[in-house]
Formats: sequence, C-alpha cells, structure tokens
Amino acid sequence: MRNDRIGQVLKEYRKRRSLTVSDVSVIFKNDYHMNVSEKTIYGWESNQSHPSSDKFLVLCEIYQIKDILRAFQGQEASDIALSDDEKELIDVYRDQDANIQQAIRRVLGMNK
Repeated sequence: MRNDRIGQVLKEYRKRRSLTVSDVSVIFKNDYHMNVSEKTIYGWESNQSHPSSDKFLVLCEIYQIKDILRAFQGQEASDIALSDDEKELIDVYRDQDANIQQAIRRVLGMNK
C-alpha cells in the first residue's frame, strides 16, 4: 500500500464512526492510557506522519476495522457498501469450517 493513502483511510473510517479528532484523542487517553494529541491525529490523517504500529492497531480497533489488509489496500469507494449485519454474517461465515460453509452455500442456492 502506498504510504500516502494511510491518512486518507484513517480519516474516512473515523468519519464513518461519527468520531471527531477530539473524540479519538479522548478514547486513546481513557480507554488505552495513551496520550495522543489532536494535532498528532490530524498529522496522521494528512500524512505528515504515520502512527506507530501499536497506535495504528488501536486506531483500527477504535474504528472497528476488522480486515486491516482490505481496508488499506486502496479499494475505491465504488465497492459495495456492507451493512453491519452483512459484515457480521461474513465474519461468522469465515469462522466456519469448510463443511459448514458448503452447507450454507447449498441452503442459499449457491452450488459451487
């Protein structure tokens, strides 16, 4: 992934969660005992700097980014938008073994 896209994706996911930069700073402090200033978060979102790996993972947790690779691979906004229920169904499906997945496909008429 291009480094200049990290900030854009972080900002997009923060807005999807209806969080302000101030909210994120407070969550870091209260929930994760990390002091991260609003200025630092703005710097990450504008690609002036990048979060350390531990702070990056915390951001993904705050923003509920479950599939980090997919979120940051640079996929366009034209991708199908999934509801929270659809995302949960996909996560549960992926956690099943192959036999259960095959049974689910049969029930749904998706013979493969």
